[in-house]
Amino acid sequence: MIAILADDLTSALDGAAPFATCGRSARVLLHPDALAGHHSAEVLAIDLDTRFVPPLRAQAEFRCAAEALRNTPVLFKTIDSTLRGHLGAETCGALEGADRQQALVAPAFPAAGRTTQHGRQWLHGTPLEQTVFASDPRTPVISSVVVDRMGGPHGVPTRRLHIHDAATDADLDSIVASTGLYRPDLLWVGSPGLAAALARAHGAPTRPVHPARRTSPPQLRRPQRILVVVGSLHPVNGGQVEELQRAGIPVVCLAPALGEPGRVTASLQALRTTLAQALATHPVVCLTSAPPVGHPPPPHPGFSALPAQQLAWLAGQCAAHWDGLVATGGDTARRVIEALQATHLDLLGEVAPGVPYGALQLPTRTLAFATKAGGFGPPDTLRRCIAQLHALPTTELPTP
Repeated sequence: MIAILADDLTSALDGAAPFATCGRSARVLLHPDALAGHHSAEVLAIDLDTRFVPPLRAQAEFRCAAEALRNTPVLFKTIDSTLRGHLGAETCGALEGADRQQALVAPAFPAAGRTTQHGRQWLHGTPLEQTVFASDPRTPVISSVVVDRMGGPHGVPTRRLHIHDAATDADLDSIVASTGLYRPDLLWVGSPGLAAALARAHGAPTRPVHPARRTSPPQLRRPQRILVVVGSLHPVNGGQVEELQRAGIPVVCLAPALGEPGRVTASLQALRTTLAQALATHPVVCLTSAPPVGHPPPPHPGFSALPAQQLAWLAGQCAAHWDGLVATGGDTARRVIEALQATHLDLLGEVAPGVPYGALQLPTRTLAFATKAGGFGPPDTLRRCIAQLHALPTTELPTP
């Protein structure tokens, strides 16, 4: 089995999706307690949801999860390709919990324009601290030097880090080939680029999972009503929402409010009615808090934390009106599926690198979904996600 530890939902999905594309069964869990259950998936990812918690708590969460997975032949800790989050603290916790000595770190994601050169992370040829990620309202990136983000007070000692440059997928393939897949002393640390290289090295399964090890496969049906939820404040999402508007898809805009609770509640109740009406008359509706193109996100951290919570509430309140989900932004996707009381996600593949799709398992039904991280993708990315879900046949999901 291959185990993947992630700090948010899109990272967990992005880490597992390349293996699903190669034909492996891949499941994403949402709570550490679920690791104690029986799972026959060839690839098992866990979202520990630590992107916005204090670093010592994040370190402890990764230590406990890694201890539960310490006997896994391949253990992979995903990191954001723009170096956001508690990279050092979480990697340190994973090393301790799994009792592994070395961390191989390769954060490049060439398909999304993120490369590592001379130990620094670049976005389309520009150091991260000179890009829009430097002004991220919740996790600003102030250094593109990878060792700076991996070290620090709660980070990994330099002697235990092996940081690799990579500008192409071929570079990542070479790193995997020269290292060897099965190193009991090694923790793999990287973005979807490294996950894809590991998946290519593993190749397609040599034989299918034995039927006796499968659970009864749920029915994954082509959705009739798709809700697109855009909570990421990264500017690229404004352009992607405008692309939906040009395609005639109605857009319901949330303006997250800070103020008197009664007024906020009344505003959300009115927006719920608007969203339900739109879903009743259109096959696809977009619910967004993304700022328009050319407008920067609000600088106040408390304000920028609100959209995911309020979008999730609205999506959950209108859940009876939609049966397919496209979500962008890891925190937003996580809050939406929590509102739906989802148990896990099974992956079918990728719309594009870093844009996974599959089946979202709820207590009483299974929904098609697609997600992407907030900070990348051309303007047609959300439209391609919608097209992928509309192209799904009514079929049995190959559940592990």
